[in-house]
Amino acid sequence: MPDTGGFRQFHEVLAELDAAFAQAKRPTRIDACACCSTAEDVALLLSKPRKMLSADDLQYYAASSMMTIGSAEDLRYFTPRILELCHTGALDWPDIEIVYNHLCLADWKSWPEAGVIAELMDALWADVLTDYPAYEDPAALLCALGIATGSVAPYLTSWSLLETSAAIHSLRDFLINDVALQHGRLMPTNAFWDSNANAHKEVVRWLTGGGARQAVDQAFARTTDPQLLELLAESHHVLRVLDTGTD
Repeated sequence: MPDTGGFRQFHEVLAELDAAFAQAKRPTRIDACACCSTAEDVALLLSKPRKMLSADDLQYYAASSMMTIGSAEDLRYFTPRILELCHTGALDWPDIEIVYNHLCLADWKSWPEAGVIAELMDALWADVLTDYPAYEDPAALLCALGIATGSVAPYLTSWSLLETSAAIHSLRDFLINDVALQHGRLMPTNAFWDSNANAHKEVVRWLTGGGARQAVDQAFARTTDPQLLELLAESHHVLRVLDTGTD
């Protein structure tokens, strides 16, 4: 993940998603489980251009695509609108981890628009490192990115730099609220993580193997701001307590 200063704001990327997906064909039919949705539900999705679809129109599809409704082909068509609604707060359900899991199931990396999706992901993470509180919860976003990409190593590397007050704040919050000692290892507590997935293992190694603690120690050594020093001290304390299992 390159320097966060080189990223466009995530809302700028969101605004261009619909145009970026201009070549994705509007489906003429959508296969769906008759037990889970009605013909009217499907007809609604086909009744207007994706940009005109509301959060209510897309909520069931966004929650169930690639499972009880739809295919990779029609998900590609609806993705820019789903992501726009998801990351502007209009779509309060499903959770972003579910939305990004469906992208993974649809093999989004093979789409012609994969580049702009990756740019959006990087921009959302850059927001975590430059704005506090971030627009998306860092714990949920990290999990979603891990599900969608298969690896969070670049995001952990950029977080470890702790170059901004936002990064320091967000790491402190993550360690206090979203990490716990389980089976002798520090683990993220987000329920959407697959403990067998590579991305989950990367986070566990970062937390337990010393990467996070080294990042905090290095930031502490070069920081002079009293407030940030207090946050770093809290992070160090949490890592030490969780790492050793003692206070």
